[in-house]
Amino acid sequence: MATIEITLTDLTFPSKLDDKYCKFRPLVSIRYRDSGDKIMYAREALPGLGKRDYWECEKGNKNKPEYVRNEALHKVDMNKLDVTRRQIAFNDLDLKKLELLVVEIFDVDVSGFWDKLRKELLKVLPVAVAPFIPAALPLTLMTIKEAFEKGTGKQVTDLQKSVIDKAMGREDGVARSLWVQSKPLTSKDQQTVTINGGDSGRLFCDGGASGNVEIEEPTGWRIIERPLCSRMWLQPCPVVENAVTRRSNS
Repeated sequence: MATIEITLTDLTFPSKLDDKYCKFRPLVSIRYRDSGDKIMYAREALPGLGKRDYWECEKGNKNKPEYVRNEALHKVDMNKLDVTRRQIAFNDLDLKKLELLVVEIFDVDVSGFWDKLRKELLKVLPVAVAPFIPAALPLTLMTIKEAFEKGTGKQVTDLQKSVIDKAMGREDGVARSLWVQSKPLTSKDQQTVTINGGDSGRLFCDGGASGNVEIEEPTGWRIIERPLCSRMWLQPCPVVENAVTRRSNS
């Protein structure tokens, strides 16, 4: 069995991104093959799915203690974030081969929805699965996936899109997807992977009642990722810097 640890070391966003879209919650997904050569997915949101689980970068909130924007640059100041708020561990994966890395950046609203997420989520879950949703522990996408497996008695390759959208807040309009890109991973011990925000560097995000907002940035969002052995550091940034991925097997 394998453990994949992912630590986000840098998040730089387009300078023209509207300030009202700067409460960030990254969704990191890995597609891999298990020992039976079946395609599987491991997904998790950073720093979590709670009411206060986001990276506050709205300039209007600069006096709040959770404010983590780098004032000089359009990026998150990682020195203001405890490592536990930018780190994910996928444990006990039946991993044969890594295939694909997908990163999606969400902007979230601070609303009462997150206080009742567990209740809202139960509305879309099968009856057999609901009892296995932990009542006390914080909700995560992996604990939801585990609940499906316990409730159905079957291996689950991935959560249904409707469940992911509900958990991330997209279905209820309290979160917007700002950017999503993917890149193949290889089995090499060392590799460098760069994920760009499209050839034009354009970012489209849901503008709510006002419609879609188009933001143009020459360098846009970028992720630099270099796997080494047991951990994965992801870097969405317009400047090429080093990032590391490691995998440990047990």
